[in-house]
Amino acid sequence: MCTLIAIHRHVPGAPLVVAANRDEFLDRPATGPDFTTHANGTRILAPRDLQAGGTWLGLNQHGVFAALTNRPTETPDTTRRSRGLLVMDALGYEGADKAAAAFEALRPEQYNPFNLFIADGSDAYTIVCYGGTVRVSALEPGAHVIGNAEPNDIEHHKTLRTLEGARDLLGCASDEVIAGLTKLCQSHDGNNDAQRGPLGATCVHTEAYGTRSAVLLQLEADPAQNGFAESRFYYADGAPCVTPFEDSTPLLRELSRLASYDEVGSTTRTVS
Repeated sequence: MCTLIAIHRHVPGAPLVVAANRDEFLDRPATGPDFTTHANGTRILAPRDLQAGGTWLGLNQHGVFAALTNRPTETPDTTRRSRGLLVMDALGYEGADKAAAAFEALRPEQYNPFNLFIADGSDAYTIVCYGGTVRVSALEPGAHVIGNAEPNDIEHHKTLRTLEGARDLLGCASDEVIAGLTKLCQSHDGNNDAQRGPLGATCVHTEAYGTRSAVLLQLEADPAQNGFAESRFYYADGAPCVTPFEDSTPLLRELSRLASYDEVGSTTRTVS
């Protein structure tokens, strides 16, 4: 995934709103959002990369969201652990703060370079693995853009342009924010960037590579307790400029239902 836009604790009733375009080779196999279970039993909603087995973003039953963007490297080491598995690692925690703390011990030689975003209704963090170091940073409330450069890098044309568009939405009502983020995901501004060419656009189109899917997610303050009743989820299974965002909010309700079922089953087994 190449562009993630997050508005954290700035939308009334929705402390976390994210939009994400996944840019990838067009022939790399993947599935849309579906349910899986972490090794510790936590229920997760996420798409899946069928080549390496991980994912580029996901949400767990506790309302923790995680997303990954790759950092470019001339000589990627194919023997290292897949970066897509880091999202699944993060989604095994009950809070973004606990997940971020766990990544403090990450060794940079385990992975090719990446940016990882982890957030819930209270906290948001970036974990950057680049240049032989791992940096965990807490984010202030506001708009953030995580792409293939440094998070919120105003020297990076695509990041700056997208960040300015996201900042224009701060303080708007949730419907306006969703509409504005949709337009940002669909944007071809920067398509003729002097440095990046068509990769300079938010919605990317080349012969073999481009924007494969997009996500819009709005999370309420306490989704786990409220069964995601006031949250919204939209998914475009293709470039969002030509593929409509389908209302996939029922998947959030099902995530809550599956988690509740697990909890009832665990209690029953314990009592018996």
